[in-house]
Amino acid sequence: MRRVLVVLMAALVLATMSVGLVSAAKPLPKLVLLSGDSQIARLYAQGVQEMIRKNLGLPIEIEAVDFKTRLQKMRNKDFQIVFAGWGADYDDPMTFLDMWVTDGPFNDVMWSNPSYDKLIDVAKTSSDEAVRMKAMSQAEKILIGEMPIAPLYWPAWNYVEHPYVKNVIRKTVGSDYEWKWAYTEGRPGGDKDQFLRLNFGEEPPDLDPATSTDQVSFWVINATYEGLARKNPEMKVLPGSGLAESWTVSKDRKVYTFKLRDAKWSDGVAVTAYDFEYGWKRAIDPRTASQYAYMMYVIKNAEKVNGMEVPDDKDPKKAEKNKAIDDALATVGVKALDAKTLRVELEAPTPFFLDLITFITYMPSPKHMVEKLGDEYASEVDKMVACGPFKVSKWQHEYKIILEKNPNYWDAKSVKLQRIEADMIKDIATPLNMFDAGELDFVGVPGTYIDQYRNKGMKTIAEATSWYLEFNCKHEIFKNAKVRKAFSLAIDRQAYVDYVLKNGSLPATSLVPPTIHGKDGVSFHDVYVGDLLPTKADVKLAKQLLAEGLAELGYAMP
Repeated sequence: MRRVLVVLMAALVLATMSVGLVSAAKPLPKLVLLSGDSQIARLYAQGVQEMIRKNLGLPIEIEAVDFKTRLQKMRNKDFQIVFAGWGADYDDPMTFLDMWVTDGPFNDVMWSNPSYDKLIDVAKTSSDEAVRMKAMSQAEKILIGEMPIAPLYWPAWNYVEHPYVKNVIRKTVGSDYEWKWAYTEGRPGGDKDQFLRLNFGEEPPDLDPATSTDQVSFWVINATYEGLARKNPEMKVLPGSGLAESWTVSKDRKVYTFKLRDAKWSDGVAVTAYDFEYGWKRAIDPRTASQYAYMMYVIKNAEKVNGMEVPDDKDPKKAEKNKAIDDALATVGVKALDAKTLRVELEAPTPFFLDLITFITYMPSPKHMVEKLGDEYASEVDKMVACGPFKVSKWQHEYKIILEKNPNYWDAKSVKLQRIEADMIKDIATPLNMFDAGELDFVGVPGTYIDQYRNKGMKTIAEATSWYLEFNCKHEIFKNAKVRKAFSLAIDRQAYVDYVLKNGSLPATSLVPPTIHGKDGVSFHDVYVGDLLPTKADVKLAKQLLAEGLAELGYAMP
């Protein structure tokens, strides 16, 4: 009997402990998915929301905010999960992988892995393409293995344009649209007045090339600025295509010398090599806080200078630290030798450097305007100038922006359009209705309308873009890798593209899309990485990992 009592007492103690453990488990906090506020952004976020609810039993609230606010919240790390995407800035896997290095300017998730950082450094500094490919493939496998981001899909872009619209170049890499060579032919009412009417869908939040980071702003900047080179309609970078007439390259492939052509800003002031030196160093200067400064790390000493400490107003050594930054900027490998000659020295041979000089951050900055206006530069029509094919002539914020042909552009004779009118309509149906009514000349076609426009000349392009969920790795829930993996496994990527997007997009089985090329021009994904993620949901494993991850964090399963 005594033995039975002891056993019963032990069982009672264990039961009491178990109850105590269960009651001690913390309830889950409210989970929030940050997304854009356009109709289509809400629709895409709701698709993720429903899959997480159905497969994990977790309710998620959607916080839909305007484009500019979403970018700011991401920069401030003010989110739990965010629906985000990245389009290739140049045709190399590094454009997707460099983002996630420790403390990188676009590493909003605050993830860190020393092995990943080391591999990315190898890929950035090696001149052996085989070594680069191996390092980047290993890095991507680490990234997907720890899941600070969960790739969702590789988008297809569907659009229609009226038959009279000619030669609008839709790029898969870079700033998407090229309007320099566009024109109309056969427009009802005649083509004497050459113009295009588009819908941007959003307000461009930042038209300063040194600080801009978003797609919509890039569309405008690419039209109103020009770098040392501009990609031609075949997407080739050729001497004489931009503000540089020619260039030479040293035998070790580390020094480029550019000879500039005669060119003017839209206010008549000459564009010189000094504007390029000023603009590039302005982006590199840590006080500018340019998120795209890392694009210039291929330039000698750029990364070192960009990483210098920026003093605040209360710092007693503010003047000393500012002088140190100024002195360090003088060591950066970009130098105007005279008004027409720019010398650029790289840290190491960079195969894609000529692609980089066509990118937004590599545009010149008009020193005479920027120093006068400071942070207000490019905030209004009368506070900006242009050196590209067009200039901003009207800007009704959150409503419409109008670009007019820039008569001071060096190649104005090749520009046929007199103006581009762009609306900022966020819903899905209105732009399509305007297109059908002849009020827009070019419009994207969302998945729900594809059948309606399939036989109306709809075109499809596979984009060099990846869309994914970002998890805040400092958040009380998402700091656990098992929880992040559970969310990823709960998403049926094939069903998502088939029934939510419905536009021909592909389920993302890694981060870098198949449209990005590796050594010898082959698909980096297909040859070097392969499928790292399933296209179908694995609900059983997702629930198991969620339970394990939450238990490790002291949270109760819902």
